[in-house]
Amino acid sequence: MPYELKHVFASLPQMERGVAKVIGGDPKGNNFLYTNGKCVIIRNIENPAIADIYTEHAHTVTVAKYAPSGYYIASGDASGRIRIWDTTQKEHLLKYEYTPLSGKVKDIAWTEDSKRIAAVGDGREKFGAVFLWDSGSSVGELSGHAKLINSVDIKQTRPYRLALASDDTCGSFFEGPPFKFKFTMREHSQFVNCVRFSPDGNRFVTAGADGQMFLYDGKDGNLISTLGGEKAHKGGIYAISWSPDSSQLISASGDKTVKLWDVGAETSVTTFNLGSDVTDQQLGCLWQNEHLLTISLSGYINYLDKNNPDRTIRTVKGHSKSIQCVTVHKKDGRPHIYSGSHDGHINILFTHSGQ
Repeated sequence: MPYELKHVFASLPQMERGVAKVIGGDPKGNNFLYTNGKCVIIRNIENPAIADIYTEHAHTVTVAKYAPSGYYIASGDASGRIRIWDTTQKEHLLKYEYTPLSGKVKDIAWTEDSKRIAAVGDGREKFGAVFLWDSGSSVGELSGHAKLINSVDIKQTRPYRLALASDDTCGSFFEGPPFKFKFTMREHSQFVNCVRFSPDGNRFVTAGADGQMFLYDGKDGNLISTLGGEKAHKGGIYAISWSPDSSQLISASGDKTVKLWDVGAETSVTTFNLGSDVTDQQLGCLWQNEHLLTISLSGYINYLDKNNPDRTIRTVKGHSKSIQCVTVHKKDGRPHIYSGSHDGHINILFTHSGQ
């Protein structure tokens, strides 16, 4: 008897305490993406029930990012491998595959012409690489760090600039292509978790485990100011994401809050409180069009409401660990799917009759 796929009930992101989670944004504005196990999960941002899963990695996938063209996704895994694959076909055909690092890939960035990729993370002799997407040929050397690199971003306007954030408590600034090291940024006192350029390329921000954020000039890398004074958050900051118009950004913290910043005024204008439990720590965020998304340690995906910071518009729930058992039970004539996962969670899914 033939069957057809009706729905994909996607897993939540795979989370780890104290480890930032990168959420990839879609340049066309329709989707967002994240990783769990060996899968890349692509979800519709308006209706996250619509999901697509990419399953071609042999090792745990750690990060995935759309090319600015929107036609390809680059995903990196725990073995240091990068796969570049098609987004336009259901089959997601592999275009290119490289192994630029010998350890886990932590972050990926593309140049705005979708022709160059920077990949950073862990490795034996180097912690970052920048190369041409279609040949793998090097277009610079990402040197200057003594420990693993957590985050990379590339200015999306010319002249190109590249910035890194590392566990060695430093950031670094590069000009290119070919990308050449210019200087080290030593403002942070603990791990630097995230670096992101504003969409207009005029500025970039670093965020660290010390609860601090620093604002720099996008073209010359000079320090402009400290966002939020001595401490932007009470806990470590794991992720930042700029507004499309480059005037604001959000920051996600282990203090279980997300803050919205007016970058020009260098002040926080809204604080979103996401709970009091340890699983409410905020480890990832994405600002895409009018949507503000954050990811909790629980794996829950929170849609924030700028007008009501103490209540989310929507919280996407599900499983983040492997499902061990599933059963269907009819209640009031409607079938309910009960699923239990490895971490002891039981989810109940209501299904529409006839589906």
